[in-house]
Amino acid sequence: MKKTLYIAMLAAGMSLSSCQDFLTEENISGVTSENFYTDAAGFEKLINSCYSSMRDVYETDPKLFCWGTDIITRGEIEPVSGTVGDRVVRATQLNEYRTLSSDNSAVEELFSNLYAGIQRCNTAINKAATIPGLTDAARSKRVGEVRFIRAYYYYLLAENFGGVPIVKEEINTAVTHFEPNTEQAVYDFILEDLNASVASVDATTAEFGRVTQGAAKHLLSLVHLTRGYKAFGGSADFTKAAQYAEEVIAGGNYKLVPAFADVFKSTNQQNSEIIFSIQFDPISLKNKTIGHGQNLFFGWRIFREPGFYDGEYQTYSRRTSDFMPTQFLYTLYNTAKDSRYDGTFLSKFYAVRDDKIGNQPIKKGDLRFYFPYPDQPFTAADSAALKQANPNVEIVRFDKWKQDFQDIGGVLKFPMINKFFDPLANFPGNNERAYSSTRDIYLFRLAETYLLAAEAYFKLGQKDKAAEKLNVVRQRAAVTGQSLNVTAANVDLDFILDERARELAGEYKRWLDLKRTHRLDRAFEHNPLTKLTNPGGVSEKYYLRPIPQSVIDRDTEGYPQNPEY
Repeated sequence: MKKTLYIAMLAAGMSLSSCQDFLTEENISGVTSENFYTDAAGFEKLINSCYSSMRDVYETDPKLFCWGTDIITRGEIEPVSGTVGDRVVRATQLNEYRTLSSDNSAVEELFSNLYAGIQRCNTAINKAATIPGLTDAARSKRVGEVRFIRAYYYYLLAENFGGVPIVKEEINTAVTHFEPNTEQAVYDFILEDLNASVASVDATTAEFGRVTQGAAKHLLSLVHLTRGYKAFGGSADFTKAAQYAEEVIAGGNYKLVPAFADVFKSTNQQNSEIIFSIQFDPISLKNKTIGHGQNLFFGWRIFREPGFYDGEYQTYSRRTSDFMPTQFLYTLYNTAKDSRYDGTFLSKFYAVRDDKIGNQPIKKGDLRFYFPYPDQPFTAADSAALKQANPNVEIVRFDKWKQDFQDIGGVLKFPMINKFFDPLANFPGNNERAYSSTRDIYLFRLAETYLLAAEAYFKLGQKDKAAEKLNVVRQRAAVTGQSLNVTAANVDLDFILDERARELAGEYKRWLDLKRTHRLDRAFEHNPLTKLTNPGGVSEKYYLRPIPQSVIDRDTEGYPQNPEY
């Protein structure tokens, strides 16, 4: 990797867009890290820059987190600037695996954004000791926050790419060659950073969004859980994963929100369940339009239907089906008992304006689309009664909730994942970088901490404790008067993965879940396009992404590609 790569990284590091109230926006040009980060005020801006680098990883869409899984496939990809262009190529490769290549733009983007963020963190860590005017306590705390962020980035690198170079120096000169470290060495480095972080950051914070001990322990639980599955890991990792999750739970700083749907209210983003989130509040953004597209990509193009229109955003927004739920995801819910189905999906759509279907008038407020529960009877009499009361309704049954291409035979209409809806996000336009949702992206929340503990206990053979942790999450999910409790006999790895799907659908977790548990075969069974394109099933190569070709081309001594790419 030549100097050009690091010039880009360092330039990214100088972009001091910020996060929420404790981070303030400032436009800086013509400065370097040597002449700007020289006092306490400059150092705080550098720390803020490390936080804001997380936006670069998550600001568009969840490409490498959702496609190619058992619960999310690709639908009709949204055109940008009049053409679909590279978007279909990268989506198809990531979702269907067989043709995934080293020049996939999404793979390159993730790799480069993670190392750019690491460079910001390295700069902050290495400069901390030389900054005058900082108390030792403040210095230790800020470095601990940054080491958490750096550890998370290396976790994402290791899970996607395997062994990668461990870079912990601030780089200001040309470096033309890097040697990848072993994956075990990367994990050792991650744990070193996290152990230092948990020892120095605050237990609680008045500045929502800062790294806390709870966030560091949650990530320690996840990292140890993931490491436990690997050849260089083992039962001690599962023990530590359970321990750290229990410490977060017992600490009392986080509490489950009583109703699942309320976790995702756009007016309730700083709720008691959130352990760590990426801040996208509109006041502090680098400009006032660029946010992310999480609110848009899990739907379908309702704006093309009579009674709706392109540009409406306060009720349904301009949804697209770039990330489409598989039919399998819907089947995981007992809709009579589990409130998470209605808390996750939108199944009824009402006209937002007067219009016509042919000569038939539509009135604003008319029920236009209805998706019956997939696991409950919906008879011909039910259909007739609904149509009599709502003559303009289109009833879309479960067998059609799928793609309408490659002989799959659906209608590309389905209950939308709606828990990320942002009524304040404007029409995104034809710029892939101009998505405007400024809702926070939840990285860690307490419900997942319980699920991490459950998985760790299961791997330790303690299925009774696993069921206990699962039941805490399921009790919150249960419809009033219903029970979703399970016993130890119900608990296996598939059940835990199903529970994670029910609780965390769309939350940028799924590929990492299947990678960790070595269960990508579920995607090759339940994702119709993945299954269709790969009749031979899953290959071991698919558990890693290819090293970006640009990295290989820029390395003067030959950077190795991952096996079989």
